[in-house]
Amino acid sequence: MPTHWIITNRRVEHDSKSRRERVVVTDSQRERLESLQTFRVATFRTEGLPEVPDAAELDRAVSFVRDTFEPGYDSLARATDPDSLPGTQQMFKSLYDTMCAAPEGHGDVLFFIHGFNYSWPDALVHLHRLTRVYAENACAPASQIIYFTWPSWGKIHRYWKDQEIAAPAGMVLARLFSKLVRFYAEFFDPEKRRGRPELCGKRIHLVAHSMGNQVLCEFMRSIVGEQLLRHPVFGEAILLNADVEWTALNPGEPMHELSTYADRIHVYNHFSDDALRHSSTVKNPGVKRLGQHGPQSVDTNILPARAVVVDCTSLRPGINRPRPAVDPGASSRERAAAVLDVIPDRDSIEAAARVLGVSKTSVRERMFDHWGYLHRPEVVSDIWQVMAGVSSSEVAGRERRGNEPLYRLLDR
Repeated sequence: MPTHWIITNRRVEHDSKSRRERVVVTDSQRERLESLQTFRVATFRTEGLPEVPDAAELDRAVSFVRDTFEPGYDSLARATDPDSLPGTQQMFKSLYDTMCAAPEGHGDVLFFIHGFNYSWPDALVHLHRLTRVYAENACAPASQIIYFTWPSWGKIHRYWKDQEIAAPAGMVLARLFSKLVRFYAEFFDPEKRRGRPELCGKRIHLVAHSMGNQVLCEFMRSIVGEQLLRHPVFGEAILLNADVEWTALNPGEPMHELSTYADRIHVYNHFSDDALRHSSTVKNPGVKRLGQHGPQSVDTNILPARAVVVDCTSLRPGINRPRPAVDPGASSRERAAAVLDVIPDRDSIEAAARVLGVSKTSVRERMFDHWGYLHRPEVVSDIWQVMAGVSSSEVAGRERRGNEPLYRLLDR
């Protein structure tokens, strides 16, 4: 099993009882969580975990990396034991080594930013689910996940508090990005005559869900205009059920510049997304959300370059369907259906219920709208093909609407 990575600006303290560093989760510390402007790096290893691990098992799968001063990255090419390195040095070198060793068509990295109302335990449940669907499966292009978990309060009535936290979290993400740019410049230094590492040919995909797109927006606001950070290091930029204004991709907005840093942009929206409907009518009255309505305009003169909109609204409500038999000739959608639960597991439903602030009995159908990327084979198959670099017009399971960069997912 590969090592996955967690980046967090939640408060981390030494726990004398377990003799290890852990994220602070007690309510008495919540006020202190908001102001953190630094981040920590941790590994997340799923080997040995049961299919549905409990909170304690997930927490033990996390191990924080030694946090010391990092002089730079130019000497990492000679490092043979990444586990002995601190912070981002360990993460970048380990990611590179694993990507180089991956077989053709596999080995990409998925950098994921979660949304509103995720406690630390909820974030770990979510990360575990992501690894199963997008990384630890031979059908998926990615094999490693970097998961950015920011200090959401994990409480449904704290929406505006989470919005306040999202902005500084985006600035913290910009600090991480500056380190990544420095790693590229120093590790692959073209002036090195001998011992210069080769580019691995794999890609890092940037994905944000729900309010995580507000974090992404502030990240973009922090780096746009900084010439030294103007590097196209991302493969696909994927905006899932984005809880931002539907004008977020218009010219002059920070997110419009995503095309400078990524090969392509995909926006997934669902008009029946109850979580975003509540956001636009109660939390942000009168302001349409990108992840519900799609962008204000799909005119190619307004959208960022190489931006594509994928409307998931026409998919039927999630119902029990038998898993298809998977054979060598199975379609991408059949392979996607085979790795998903026909009924989402209990912990995923409970975590989703806490995020949505609804009862467990009413949450399941809503999961298929707001979390389709985890529970709908049509959406998962589409994202797999996007990450694999399939041309937008050739992705199986979607149809184009007119001459605009707007596609509709087809029910299977």
